[in-house]
Amino acid sequence: MNEFAASPGGNMTVPPEADVESRRYRVISGCVECASDLTALRRVPGVRDVRVLSATGTLVIEAPASLDDAVLLRTANSSGLVLEPTHTSAGSDKTAEQPTNRTRWWLRPEMIALEIAAALLVVVEVMGCYAETQSVATVLSYVVVAVGIVFPARTAWMMIKAKRVSINVLLVVAVAGALALGKVMEAACVVVIFSLGVVLESYVADRARKSIQKLMDLSPAMAERFNPDGTIEQIEVERLQVDDIVLVRPSSRVPTDGTVVQGASWIDASAITGESMPVEVEPGAEVFGGTLNGYAALRIQVAKPFEDTVLARVIKEVEEAQQNRGQAQRFADKFGTIYTPIMIALAVLMAALGPQVFGISYSDALYRALVVLIVSCSCSLVLSVPVSVVSAVARAARDGVLIKGGAYLEQLAKLRSVAFDKTGTLTLGRPMLLQVHPLNDHSETELLTLSAAVEAGATHPIAEAIVRAARERGIVVSPADDVEVIPGVGAQSVINGALVAVGRVGDLQDNRPAQAALDAIEDGGGTPVAVTVDGELIGLLGVADELRPEAITALKSLRKVGITHTTMLTGDRQRVATAIADRVGIESVRAQLMPDEKSTAVASIKESGITAMVGDGVNDAPALATADVAIVMGAAGTDVALEMADVALMADDLNKLPYAVALARRANRIIAQNIALSLAVILFLVIFAVGGKFTLTAGVLINEAWALVIIANGLRLLRLHSALREAGSITSPAKKSSAAQPATVAAGPASDDTGCGCGPSCGTTVSAAPLPQVKTLSMASASASDDGCGCGPSCGTPQPETAVPAQPSSADSCADDGCGCSSTPMNNKVTSHRRP
Repeated sequence: MNEFAASPGGNMTVPPEADVESRRYRVISGCVECASDLTALRRVPGVRDVRVLSATGTLVIEAPASLDDAVLLRTANSSGLVLEPTHTSAGSDKTAEQPTNRTRWWLRPEMIALEIAAALLVVVEVMGCYAETQSVATVLSYVVVAVGIVFPARTAWMMIKAKRVSINVLLVVAVAGALALGKVMEAACVVVIFSLGVVLESYVADRARKSIQKLMDLSPAMAERFNPDGTIEQIEVERLQVDDIVLVRPSSRVPTDGTVVQGASWIDASAITGESMPVEVEPGAEVFGGTLNGYAALRIQVAKPFEDTVLARVIKEVEEAQQNRGQAQRFADKFGTIYTPIMIALAVLMAALGPQVFGISYSDALYRALVVLIVSCSCSLVLSVPVSVVSAVARAARDGVLIKGGAYLEQLAKLRSVAFDKTGTLTLGRPMLLQVHPLNDHSETELLTLSAAVEAGATHPIAEAIVRAARERGIVVSPADDVEVIPGVGAQSVINGALVAVGRVGDLQDNRPAQAALDAIEDGGGTPVAVTVDGELIGLLGVADELRPEAITALKSLRKVGITHTTMLTGDRQRVATAIADRVGIESVRAQLMPDEKSTAVASIKESGITAMVGDGVNDAPALATADVAIVMGAAGTDVALEMADVALMADDLNKLPYAVALARRANRIIAQNIALSLAVILFLVIFAVGGKFTLTAGVLINEAWALVIIANGLRLLRLHSALREAGSITSPAKKSSAAQPATVAAGPASDDTGCGCGPSCGTTVSAAPLPQVKTLSMASASASDDGCGCGPSCGTPQPETAVPAQPSSADSCADDGCGCSSTPMNNKVTSHRRP
């Protein structure tokens, strides 16, 4: 019930240039649903905005750095909110700013009042059993009411001032009515049971918040930064600046995103990307804040401000997931606004017309009206949906899938069709030059020299593959001047007075040698690239992109979770695309598409049902924007991908896609269960209350107990269900911990003697299992290794043995981003292929 949409306010005399900062406070206790609570904070001079992140029970206040925290804490406390700062002002002593109100939960004022009232109620119940102590029990019942009603009454008053009705208001009315009817002991029971139910509901709902809190706790509060003189100082991670060098000790967490500049170790990134196996890192490797360092110390250069790190952005998206509300949550909110006035009207009618309708006394009619009020609160419905959404989003985030709200969770659950980009999504996006076919008496060297000169300035993987292969053959690559990139066609430049073009393959019907070369490339699962000089075709290059190893299993899992239609969208030639589709198990192919045609294709697929577009976030923006759900792979490494995605797969792992769909469908089922059960229980309670079947005590007890049951049902989403583990090949926590350290790494000294953080680079030797050596490829099968050109691994890094692609595959054309490596004619038609 802590749902509130705060609007900007406060003292608008704050100049725009004021040093405004966002301060975060954890709500320890109090009614954050009450508009008056936040209004008081907004009226503090200097405050620009106040908003509640209900997913984590956090209050965010935008105010000048000069505004003292104590002013905000006192204002919140006077309104019934107990806040705990979770931030530290710049330049302040963090230890000096620890909150003074962090007390054990059972020593908080509202809990002390409940404990006293509950203890007295036990005495009342015992004494009420004996006639000689009835009078004392009655007096103690008044004391129970007086003690227990203090905090609910204060909240009710705030709600009344805000012109809102909540269960606290109904409780106070019901207790006042029971006292007026002389039912003192029932009033005492209702107060204690209600207060206890609120505490239990808060505890159960906090389970979801604590799951998100675990994400926040991944980032260390302090970092060890190197000073210019070589000394190390501890500072808050928020104060780290770009290009600072920090020390990350063995078995500690990386404080921020950065690049390894010294040392070698392994990094467990499972908390960010969901990958169960750690990866080896060495100088030049990128690491994310919140990941776990392995056996040796590292020096890391800070790459971005703390608030822009991957972990910080994931936490922000998860916290604000409630802003993107799905239909179920909007229904629950709308239901509450309509339902409450109806129940109040029903209670009034019961009190006024009950004697005539049911033949009872006016006192009995009033009592039934009070019972109707007390059982009519829709807490279970209002709480169950957001708790379920938060639980599902938190569970997904822990497994490396970022879902940006309930709306996208619902869309995933209803998903029927999925469209895939090819390059970087179904394939690894790192093509190799496999075939060289010179024509018209030209040599392979000449063909590669000219094509590499044109492609040297491009960044597309196909261009890099051509340049890399030329250099591996000992060809000196001289980048051409004034290279013109023609989107969707290719790239061209004038070299030695001749116009050299690299890109699309045109009409080859009258050129038998070229057609034979084209057939050979496509039969091998490669993408053809044409090289022309002044319009004359001098040769074809065959480039192939290796299929993702998990692509086949991921497509099978998608069908198991109910995806009925899959489509590949590519700018590649129909023949190559069809070969990959057959291999992976994709039902239809739309090939030879220009970038704008991909979005048109997605729009047509949407006509058959809810559709998702899966891409790598590099050149699929129009298609991703057109789809009902934009799913981006490898989002942890790309800021743009995190921004444009509705659902982000943090790692380059297609298996996370069926996992996300399975989780969304499970969440949808649980939300539907909660709504149906809530409505059924509300109807049951109201009918029986009107019929006089419930006492006040029984009504509030059933209402609170059922709310707990429904909320607990939503919390089941926090658990990694076996079906989810199977759908996404998720490693269980036990297996993940056992795989945390690679067995191939021999234990070496964790760091040097001085603790400088140099790791193995300071003379510490760490032995590891040798990597397989790369084979030198023939002219028809180029290696993927790099020689320091910047297109791949650094010079001298051994690469896995690769002679030919493991599966027939290809790289997408540059129709995607116009880099000049496209391989399909502009005038070819969009076709469809369906598996037999």
